Amino acid sequence: MDFQVFAHETRLRYQDEIIQVMQDLIRIPTENTPPTGAEKTGQSYVDDYLQALGLAVDNYEPTEVVGLEQHPLYWPGRDYDNRPNVSTTLEGASGGRSLLLTGHMDTVALGENTWSVDPFGGEIRDGRLFGLGSVDMKGAMGAMLVLVRALVEQDIRLKGTLSYESVVDEEEAGVNATIAGRLRHGPMAAAVIPEITSLQVYPATRGALITDIVFSNREATWLEVGTSDEAQADVVAQIGLLLTHLDDLRSSRRAHPVPSLYRSYHDPVPVQVTKVYAGGWGSQVPIAVPPDGKIELIVQTLPGENREDVLQEVENWLDELVRQYPKIFVSRPQLHFRRRWMVPTSMAADHALVATLADSASLVTGQPTAVLGAPYPCDLFALQQIFDMPGVVFGPAGGNAHAADEYVELGSLFAFWESLLIFIMRWCGVEST
Repeated sequence: MDFQVFAHETRLRYQDEIIQVMQDLIRIPTENTPPTGAEKTGQSYVDDYLQALGLAVDNYEPTEVVGLEQHPLYWPGRDYDNRPNVSTTLEGASGGRSLLLTGHMDTVALGENTWSVDPFGGEIRDGRLFGLGSVDMKGAMGAMLVLVRALVEQDIRLKGTLSYESVVDEEEAGVNATIAGRLRHGPMAAAVIPEITSLQVYPATRGALITDIVFSNREATWLEVGTSDEAQADVVAQIGLLLTHLDDLRSSRRAHPVPSLYRSYHDPVPVQVTKVYAGGWGSQVPIAVPPDGKIELIVQTLPGENREDVLQEVENWLDELVRQYPKIFVSRPQLHFRRRWMVPTSMAADHALVATLADSASLVTGQPTAVLGAPYPCDLFALQQIFDMPGVVFGPAGGNAHAADEYVELGSLFAFWESLLIFIMRWCGVEST
């Protein structure tokens, strides 16, 4: 069998189905709003789709898995009631390598972003499919569902076992459900996670230290400020100073050695402010000096870095800022952690998994496939480091993930589908018919 010809002809046969399934999933809200989430209806769709193919489906809540809550990397405080993982398996005939296709059903919250299209509409415009979660990652998850269907209906008998898994609670630094999946079903020879990569192969991901920097103010109204000689904290001034001194932290971070997979990035270790708050807004909020303030700070990290060292670097930067401006920082801002440490991770870039997938993508695109480190964190570390599984991130192109007018590029999505089908047949092996 010519895998390249078969993949292309099969994609054309199932192209309308791929689009329909992606739109169906986008039209089902599955927002993650810790400690809860609304993934159940989306997971029920996946369950029904797989069962209609005659496949056995494992539908379970993560906390049903023995040992999850006792696991050292379990992150407490999440509610998994009515938030099931869903998975199925195509048993291999023997003699091939196993493979896990795993991704998440949850999306970020819609928030206050202003969309120009319906975020749950699945509108197609200029070769782009729009919707919340379209590129992160309902487009790819829906496409992989149809890929499983194609393997079943076209009677492709793989030598190695193939598993498809849709987990909950990956956004907002979740990952518990990914751990639950491997505790329940065990490691496999390799894994592919379909985050956005623009058809590049990522055998590494950044990590992230996500913290709230909390500022506090002594009690004083805006009418009373300046009437006393006693020093009073001004959280707005504190926030302003911290923001203007972020480059000091960025310079410190950029002084670290950079692994080869990240050397092509202009900024290998971004330090980003994602939220700023002080006092509220609007006519329902009284005019008053803000009593407190918060900044959400994400310090991205590279493979090989550990939490303790990164945290100490942030603490040192904050201590120096307080030392320089004692009259402004009457009290030291505090660091609060609502989300887990996202562990940076990496595997060998010349591993057979990477080479085979990159070559499969090149057959489809006609271009060399870049192998880089992912410019974001995700749950890949759980597979690579907890379960010692070779794993990569590989997905289509798109834009505006976590923002208004998120989209996935359909041409790239179809190339992703063909590339993945070729890779599955090459990696798992196909029995002669």
